[in-house]
This record gives sequence, structure tokens and C-alpha cells, in this order.
Amino acid sequence: MNYTINNNQSALERSFGDEAPHCAECFINTSAVGTLTNYKEVVDINENYSFYDELKSVHYGLSKIDLLQVKDKLKKQKGFLNSSFIFDRINKTSFPLSQIVISAYHSPERYYAEIQNRVNTLESIASQRDLKPVFMTLTLPSEFHRYKTTKNGKLVNNPKFNGTAPKESVKILTKMFAKLRQDRSLKELSKENRIYFRVNEPHKDGTPHTHILMFIPSDRIERVKKAYKRLYDSRANDIQVITDNINNSVAYVMKYINKVLPLSKKKNLSEKERYLNAWYSKNRIVRFNSSKTLAPIGLYRLLHNKYSMFALTKLVNTKALNIFVTIDKNKIMEIFDGDEMIYARSDNYNLEIIGNNFSNSSQTNDSAIGMSA
Repeated sequence: MNYTINNNQSALERSFGDEAPHCAECFINTSAVGTLTNYKEVVDINENYSFYDELKSVHYGLSKIDLLQVKDKLKKQKGFLNSSFIFDRINKTSFPLSQIVISAYHSPERYYAEIQNRVNTLESIASQRDLKPVFMTLTLPSEFHRYKTTKNGKLVNNPKFNGTAPKESVKILTKMFAKLRQDRSLKELSKENRIYFRVNEPHKDGTPHTHILMFIPSDRIERVKKAYKRLYDSRANDIQVITDNINNSVAYVMKYINKVLPLSKKKNLSEKERYLNAWYSKNRIVRFNSSKTLAPIGLYRLLHNKYSMFALTKLVNTKALNIFVTIDKNKIMEIFDGDEMIYARSDNYNLEIIGNNFSNSSQTNDSAIGMSA
């Protein structure tokens, strides 16, 4: 099952709503209007109020203003998903996008289940190939941290801070990890014998760091450890060999996944958890990455009703699928498993949006839609 959009530009390919207003705009509509008496009345009520309090970092480098902006953005996204319907022109039925989209913010239970599926599949493949788990943590040098922690645990401004934003910091962490992957200790291995799953997470000051669960042959572990210690400062970065049963490695990384996906476990988040969730949205940071061991996530979301992630990965790795795409936009039109057609894009569905408040619509794209033929 699939859909077409009856607008010139796909509503699913445009960004969700406008960003929330900047700081000054947030207060224009709430300032006192009218006589001097009215103004004084407001001042009297808010005599302890300071605008600068709204700009101070509360958790993970985010201020109250940042949290409000993210809340407003997610509210607009939710409105778009609830007001946009997939309409079946033949059966005359429809359902909202919110029922099928897979998102850490708007369908956290579905997103969590998919992440757990990916981790479990990686573990199964590693076990099948007799690979052993190694857990690593990578952090950035002091100059990437906006704040530093005093002996009593208080965050203070870091005079060495170089101004790098969290999103750019994640890219630098990726380059740091690439140095290890390009080292001979790993590069000499085939891609099938070096697979990993990575979790991005913020420090207390909002500077990102990354946790990596990697599976490699047991006879390569010592060489990788030596390369790790040669490439990274051991005072801030750590590498551990998980000596327990390989199944425990999944529990090890799921601990971090549970932490960075609080919405998947409960609806009433603590203040710190709300700021943590907002940190990913504000900085547009992806929570998880993995090696290209698994089947592409967009393909899995089309075929998840037919194949498990493990079975689909096996089909992809053995090149058993024939996938036909459009030349212009590379959209999947048909998929064959041998002589059997297992997927065909349908023209019987339209996306219909109620109201006109979502002209800039969505960050969501085809790969975020959990639909299949």
C-alpha cells in the first residue's frame, strides 16, 4: 500500500511548520499594553521577574525559551499529523498520518520497538558470525564544552569554549570514530566482521558524546584496544570488552537507549527528561546510528509485514531482491523476490490535509511512514 500527493510539492517532503519565534518575539504579545497604570500593575505582579532568567541554561545547555520553542514546534508537527489523512479512493476510507508515522517524538512506542528490533538483529548476526562485543565511549575535548563542572558539581562558563554547536559536535564525534574504523586494526576486517550500533547522548552541559557497541572477532580485540588508546585520550574516553554472554551486550546498550528515549516508557516526564527530549529536537540530532549491516530502514518499513529485520537483511545481503525505482526521485515502485512481486506502489491513495495551517508541512519523509503493500 502506498500513496500519492495531489499537491505539486509533497506535503511530506516539506518541513513541519515554522520554527517557534525568537526570544524577543516570545514576549511581544505578553508585554503590557495600554496606560502607564496598566504597565505598573504588570510590573508590580512580576517584580521578581527577570527576562534573563528565561535565557539561562536549565538542563543540557537549554533554556526555558528553548524548551518552549521545541514544545511549540512539536505541537505544530502533531497538528499536521492529526490533520493529514491517507485517503483510499477505491474503498472510500481514510486514516490520519499519526497512526502510521514512526517518530521518537510522536510515536515513541513504535520507534522504540523498531530500535530494539535493530539492536536484536545486530546481536543475532554477531552471534551467528561468532563476533564478540566491545563497548566504547567517545567524548570531545574541553574546548567543545560550553560549561565546565566545578568540584561541587556546579556548571560554570568555560572560557576555552570554541562556540561549536551540538549538531556540529556530533559530526566531529563521527569523524573521531571514523579514525578508528579506518585504522588497520579494523580496516583489515571485512565489513561483515565489524558491525556496530551507536547512541548519541548529551553531557550535563549539552555537549554530545557517543556510546558505541561494536562486534568484532575475538582475535582482533587486543589490536583494536591498542588502536583506541593510541587514537584517543584515555582520561576522557573508555573502551571495555564485554566478557559476559553476548546476549548481555544488548542489555548493556539498551540501558542507554532507554535513557535517551524517555517518552517510550512513560508520558509524565520529569523536568530533566523533558529537556533531554527537547535537546535532540532543538539541535536536530539523531539518537542512533548503526553500520550498514542491516537492511535499509526505509525498505524495512515497506516490508515489515512480510519479513523480519533479520530475514530482510539476509535477502538484501544475498542480493535476492530486485528493486525498481523512479529515475528522478529514486522512489521505490516495485520489489520482486525472485519472480514474486512483493511490493507495488499504488496510485489509489491521496494525502488530504484538513485546513490550510500546514502550508510548510513536514520533516517526515517516505522512510518514516510505516506503510506496506
